[in-house]
Amino acid sequence: MTVKLISDEKIAETSSKGNQEKWYDKETGKWYKLDRLGYESLAETVISELLNESNVEKDTPFSFVRYGMTRLRVHGRERTGCVSDNFLKEGESIVTLNRLLTLYLGCPLKEKLLRLPSDRKRIEYLANTTAEITGLDRFPEYLTLIFEIDSLFLNDDRHLNNIAVIEKDGGYSYCPIFDNGAGLLSDMRFLPPDVEPKGLIKEAVAMPFGTTFTRQMNGARSLFGNVLNIRKFGREELAAKVGKYLDFYPKRDAAIITDRIVETILIRQKMM
Repeated sequence: MTVKLISDEKIAETSSKGNQEKWYDKETGKWYKLDRLGYESLAETVISELLNESNVEKDTPFSFVRYGMTRLRVHGRERTGCVSDNFLKEGESIVTLNRLLTLYLGCPLKEKLLRLPSDRKRIEYLANTTAEITGLDRFPEYLTLIFEIDSLFLNDDRHLNNIAVIEKDGGYSYCPIFDNGAGLLSDMRFLPPDVEPKGLIKEAVAMPFGTTFTRQMNGARSLFGNVLNIRKFGREELAAKVGKYLDFYPKRDAAIITDRIVETILIRQKMM
Protein backbone atom coordinates (compact mmCIF):
# COMPACT_ATOMS: atom_id res chain seq x y z
CA MET A 1 0.00 0.00 0.00
CA THR A 2 1.20 3.51 -0.82
CA VAL A 3 0.79 6.25 1.79
CA LYS A 4 -0.29 9.60 0.36
CA LEU A 5 1.33 12.68 1.91
CA ILE A 6 0.41 16.32 1.45
CA SER A 7 3.30 18.40 0.19
CA ASP A 8 2.31 21.52 2.13
CA GLU A 9 2.58 19.65 5.45
CA LYS A 10 6.19 18.54 5.10
CA ILE A 11 8.89 19.39 7.60
CA ALA A 12 12.39 20.23 6.39
CA GLU A 13 14.67 18.42 8.81
CA THR A 14 18.12 19.98 8.71
CA SER A 15 21.23 17.82 8.74
CA SER A 16 24.85 18.39 7.84
CA LYS A 17 24.00 17.06 4.38
CA GLY A 18 21.07 19.37 3.79
CA ASN A 19 17.32 19.10 4.37
CA GLN A 20 15.41 15.82 4.46
CA GLU A 21 11.68 15.87 3.89
CA LYS A 22 9.70 14.52 6.81
CA TRP A 23 5.99 14.27 7.63
CA TYR A 24 4.00 13.63 10.79
CA ASP A 25 0.53 12.06 10.62
CA LYS A 26 -1.43 13.14 13.70
CA GLU A 27 -4.14 10.54 13.13
CA THR A 28 -1.78 7.56 13.20
CA GLY A 29 1.05 9.02 15.28
CA LYS A 30 3.53 8.04 12.58
CA TRP A 31 6.56 9.85 11.16
CA TYR A 32 7.50 9.43 7.50
CA LYS A 33 10.85 10.28 5.90
CA LEU A 34 11.81 10.24 2.23
CA ASP A 35 14.97 8.83 0.76
CA ARG A 36 17.04 11.75 -0.45
CA LEU A 37 20.60 10.70 -1.29
CA GLY A 38 20.27 6.96 -1.74
CA TYR A 39 18.85 4.21 0.46
CA GLU A 40 18.57 5.98 3.84
CA SER A 41 15.25 4.27 4.61
CA LEU A 42 16.71 0.84 4.08
CA ALA A 43 19.65 1.76 6.32
CA GLU A 44 17.30 2.97 9.07
CA THR A 45 15.25 -0.21 8.85
CA VAL A 46 18.14 -2.68 8.77
CA ILE A 47 20.01 -0.94 11.59
CA SER A 48 16.94 -0.97 13.84
CA GLU A 49 16.47 -4.68 13.11
CA LEU A 50 20.08 -5.45 14.02
CA LEU A 51 19.87 -3.38 17.20
CA ASN A 52 17.00 -5.65 18.23
CA GLU A 53 19.70 -8.26 18.76
CA SER A 54 21.77 -6.06 21.06
CA ASN A 55 21.68 -5.27 24.77
CA VAL A 56 20.42 -1.71 24.27
CA GLU A 57 16.93 -2.21 25.70
CA LYS A 58 17.78 -5.29 27.75
CA ASP A 59 20.67 -4.14 29.94
CA THR A 60 20.49 -0.34 29.72
CA PRO A 61 17.86 2.36 30.35
CA PHE A 62 18.22 3.47 26.74
CA SER A 63 16.17 2.70 23.63
CA PHE A 64 16.18 3.23 19.89
CA VAL A 65 13.63 4.12 17.22
CA ARG A 66 12.35 1.25 15.08
CA TYR A 67 11.83 1.97 11.39
CA GLY A 68 10.03 0.16 8.59
CA MET A 69 10.01 0.59 4.82
CA THR A 70 7.06 2.12 3.00
CA ARG A 71 5.93 3.63 -0.30
CA LEU A 72 4.94 7.28 -0.20
CA ARG A 73 2.90 9.26 -2.70
CA VAL A 74 4.22 12.81 -2.55
CA HIS A 75 4.82 15.72 -4.94
CA GLY A 76 2.72 13.87 -7.50
CA ARG A 77 4.83 10.74 -7.67
CA GLU A 78 5.65 7.59 -5.76
CA ARG A 79 8.72 7.64 -3.54
CA THR A 80 10.49 5.29 -1.14
CA GLY A 81 10.65 6.17 2.52
CA CYS A 82 10.53 4.85 6.04
CA VAL A 83 8.01 5.07 8.85
CA SER A 84 8.35 5.13 12.63
CA ASP A 85 6.15 5.71 15.66
CA ASN A 86 6.16 9.04 17.45
CA PHE A 87 8.04 8.36 20.68
CA LEU A 88 7.08 11.67 22.33
CA LYS A 89 4.29 11.60 24.90
CA GLU A 90 1.90 14.44 25.71
CA GLY A 91 3.82 17.53 26.83
CA GLU A 92 7.24 16.19 25.84
CA SER A 93 9.64 17.86 23.43
CA ILE A 94 13.06 17.10 22.00
CA VAL A 95 15.97 19.30 23.04
CA THR A 96 19.15 18.79 21.03
CA LEU A 97 22.57 18.97 22.65
CA ASN A 98 23.37 21.90 20.43
CA ARG A 99 20.41 23.88 21.75
CA LEU A 100 20.72 22.70 25.36
CA LEU A 101 24.38 23.56 25.79
CA THR A 102 24.27 26.73 23.72
CA LEU A 103 21.56 28.09 26.04
CA TYR A 104 23.55 26.95 29.06
CA LEU A 105 26.77 28.56 27.82
CA GLY A 106 25.26 31.73 26.43
CA CYS A 107 27.36 31.27 23.31
CA PRO A 108 27.50 28.74 20.44
CA LEU A 109 28.44 25.27 21.64
CA LYS A 110 30.80 24.96 18.69
CA GLU A 111 32.92 27.81 20.06
CA LYS A 112 33.31 26.06 23.42
CA LEU A 113 34.25 22.75 21.83
CA LEU A 114 36.86 24.37 19.60
CA ARG A 115 38.60 25.77 22.67
CA LEU A 116 39.08 22.29 24.15
CA PRO A 117 42.45 20.67 23.35
CA SER A 118 41.34 17.21 22.15
CA ASP A 119 38.40 15.12 21.00
CA ARG A 120 38.60 13.17 24.26
CA LYS A 121 38.15 16.40 26.21
CA ARG A 122 35.23 17.36 23.95
CA ILE A 123 33.52 14.03 24.54
CA GLU A 124 34.07 14.36 28.27
CA TYR A 125 32.67 17.89 28.28
CA LEU A 126 29.55 16.97 26.27
CA ALA A 127 28.83 13.93 28.41
CA ASN A 128 29.42 15.39 31.86
CA THR A 129 27.94 18.83 31.23
CA THR A 130 24.75 17.36 29.77
CA ALA A 131 24.48 15.02 32.76
CA GLU A 132 24.91 17.99 35.11
CA ILE A 133 22.30 20.15 33.36
CA THR A 134 19.67 17.41 32.96
CA GLY A 135 20.30 15.23 36.00
CA LEU A 136 20.65 12.21 33.68
CA ASP A 137 23.52 10.54 35.52
CA ARG A 138 24.05 7.88 32.85
CA PHE A 139 24.23 10.31 29.95
CA PRO A 140 27.99 9.56 29.53
CA GLU A 141 27.04 5.92 28.83
CA TYR A 142 24.28 7.06 26.49
CA LEU A 143 26.70 9.20 24.47
CA THR A 144 29.18 6.33 24.36
CA LEU A 145 26.44 4.02 23.08
CA ILE A 146 25.61 6.46 20.28
CA PHE A 147 29.24 6.62 19.20
CA GLU A 148 29.48 2.81 19.33
CA ILE A 149 26.40 2.41 17.14
CA ASP A 150 27.69 5.03 14.72
CA SER A 151 31.04 3.27 14.56
CA LEU A 152 29.50 -0.12 13.85
CA PHE A 153 27.17 1.14 11.13
CA LEU A 154 29.32 4.03 9.89
CA ASN A 155 26.72 6.77 10.40
CA ASP A 156 28.57 9.90 9.28
CA ASP A 157 25.80 12.41 10.08
CA ARG A 158 25.77 12.45 13.90
CA HIS A 159 25.92 16.23 14.23
CA LEU A 160 24.94 17.86 17.51
CA ASN A 161 21.31 18.24 16.43
CA ASN A 162 21.12 14.44 16.06
CA ILE A 163 21.89 13.86 19.75
CA ALA A 164 19.11 14.93 22.09
CA VAL A 165 17.24 14.55 25.34
CA ILE A 166 13.52 14.74 26.05
CA GLU A 167 12.17 17.59 28.19
CA LYS A 168 8.85 17.82 30.02
CA ASP A 169 7.95 20.41 32.66
CA GLY A 170 11.60 21.14 33.35
CA GLY A 171 12.57 17.48 33.78
CA TYR A 172 14.59 15.36 31.36
CA SER A 173 14.70 11.79 30.10
CA TYR A 174 16.77 9.86 27.58
CA CYS A 175 15.75 10.22 23.95
CA PRO A 176 15.46 7.04 21.89
CA ILE A 177 18.44 6.91 19.52
CA PHE A 178 17.24 8.11 16.14
CA ASP A 179 18.39 9.09 12.63
CA ASN A 180 20.78 6.31 11.63
CA GLY A 181 19.88 6.63 7.95
CA ALA A 182 23.23 8.09 6.92
CA GLY A 183 24.88 4.80 7.92
CA LEU A 184 25.79 1.77 5.82
CA LEU A 185 27.14 3.92 2.96
CA SER A 186 23.56 4.88 2.07
CA ASP A 187 24.61 8.14 0.40
CA MET A 188 24.76 7.16 -3.28
CA ARG A 189 25.23 10.75 -4.45
CA PHE A 190 28.44 11.62 -2.61
CA LEU A 191 29.70 8.05 -2.09
CA PRO A 192 29.90 6.85 -5.73
CA PRO A 193 28.61 3.34 -6.45
CA ASP A 194 31.61 2.62 -8.68
CA VAL A 195 34.01 2.82 -5.71
CA GLU A 196 34.61 -0.39 -3.76
CA PRO A 197 33.02 -0.38 -0.28
CA LYS A 198 36.39 -0.96 1.39
CA GLY A 199 37.69 2.28 -0.09
CA LEU A 200 34.63 4.23 1.05
CA ILE A 201 34.83 2.73 4.54
CA LYS A 202 38.49 3.64 4.85
CA GLU A 203 37.79 7.30 4.05
CA ALA A 204 34.71 7.69 6.30
CA VAL A 205 34.73 10.54 8.82
CA ALA A 206 32.81 10.47 12.09
CA MET A 207 30.67 13.33 13.32
CA PRO A 208 30.55 15.50 15.35
CA PHE A 209 34.33 15.79 15.72
CA GLY A 210 35.60 15.01 12.22
CA THR A 211 37.81 12.12 13.33
CA THR A 212 37.78 8.38 12.60
CA PHE A 213 34.91 6.28 13.89
CA THR A 214 37.20 3.99 15.85
CA ARG A 215 39.02 6.88 17.50
CA GLN A 216 35.79 8.61 18.49
CA MET A 217 34.31 5.40 19.88
CA ASN A 218 37.47 4.47 21.77
CA GLY A 219 37.74 7.98 23.18
CA ALA A 220 34.31 7.61 24.76
CA ARG A 221 34.99 4.06 25.91
CA SER A 222 38.26 5.08 27.57
CA LEU A 223 36.29 7.58 29.65
CA PHE A 224 33.07 5.73 30.37
CA GLY A 225 33.56 2.06 29.45
CA ASN A 226 31.98 -0.17 26.80
CA VAL A 227 28.19 -0.08 26.56
CA LEU A 228 27.05 -1.79 23.34
CA ASN A 229 26.96 -5.57 23.27
CA ILE A 230 25.80 -7.01 19.95
CA ARG A 231 26.55 -10.35 18.36
CA LYS A 232 28.56 -10.77 15.17
CA PHE A 233 26.59 -11.22 11.94
CA GLY A 234 27.56 -13.41 9.00
CA ARG A 235 27.63 -12.52 5.31
CA GLU A 236 24.67 -14.66 4.21
CA GLU A 237 22.55 -13.57 7.16
CA LEU A 238 23.18 -9.90 6.42
CA ALA A 239 22.47 -10.33 2.72
CA ALA A 240 19.16 -11.99 3.58
CA LYS A 241 18.17 -9.12 5.88
CA VAL A 242 18.91 -6.58 3.15
CA GLY A 243 17.23 -8.71 0.49
CA LYS A 244 13.84 -8.36 2.19
CA TYR A 245 13.72 -4.68 1.18
CA LEU A 246 15.40 -4.55 -2.21
CA ASP A 247 12.05 -4.44 -4.04
CA PHE A 248 11.80 -0.82 -2.91
CA TYR A 249 14.78 0.05 -5.14
CA PRO A 250 15.69 -0.34 -8.82
CA LYS A 251 16.91 -3.83 -9.69
CA ARG A 252 20.08 -2.36 -11.18
CA ASP A 253 21.09 -1.15 -7.68
CA ALA A 254 20.31 -4.33 -5.74
CA ALA A 255 23.78 -5.87 -5.90
CA ILE A 256 25.50 -2.56 -5.12
CA ILE A 257 23.28 -1.84 -2.12
CA THR A 258 23.71 -5.35 -0.74
CA ASP A 259 27.48 -5.29 -1.18
CA ARG A 260 27.86 -1.90 0.48
CA ILE A 261 25.76 -2.79 3.51
CA VAL A 262 27.19 -6.27 4.03
CA GLU A 263 30.82 -5.18 3.65
CA THR A 264 30.34 -2.24 6.00
CA ILE A 265 29.02 -4.41 8.82
CA LEU A 266 31.49 -7.26 8.27
CA ILE A 267 34.43 -4.85 8.38
CA ARG A 268 33.23 -2.56 11.15
CA GLN A 269 32.13 -5.30 13.55
CA LYS A 270 35.77 -6.44 13.68
CA MET A 271 36.62 -3.06 15.23
CA MET A 272 34.09 -3.37 18.04
